[in-house]
Amino acid sequence: MRIPGLRWLTIGWGVYTAVWISLEGDLRRVVLLAVWTMLVALGHWARRWQKRPFSVMGWVGKTAVFGILLGAGSALLTLFFMALKTGLHAHGPEFTAAEINWVMRQIPLWTVVGALAGSGFGLLSYKNSAGLWD
Repeated sequence: MRIPGLRWLTIGWGVYTAVWISLEGDLRRVVLLAVWTMLVALGHWARRWQKRPFSVMGWVGKTAVFGILLGAGSALLTLFFMALKTGLHAHGPEFTAAEINWVMRQIPLWTVVGALAGSGFGLLSYKNSAGLWD
């Protein structure tokens, strides 16, 4: 199954990741990397789905789960990348305690927003879900 733009999204992610490693820590850049990583990972995972028709509830349920994974996974990956960046540069903390706490407080919000966005995407795209990824 083919997902339009996934190859370019993956190449862009690789380039951004290589650049991100060399830069100083910045919360916006690490959040971008985490969200981008989750989009690429979920895109490659979705590509493995077998082509078959879904019921409305099945399609919306699957897109809602992807939204939850995107939201929660992005927040958790942000924390991981913050720790990784601090360990790589080894010159003291790259991020403040306030930034780390802010990301931790966002996990429930990003999870709910991901579920709602995924459900909305599923409802809007159901009619074309059989051929969505052609």
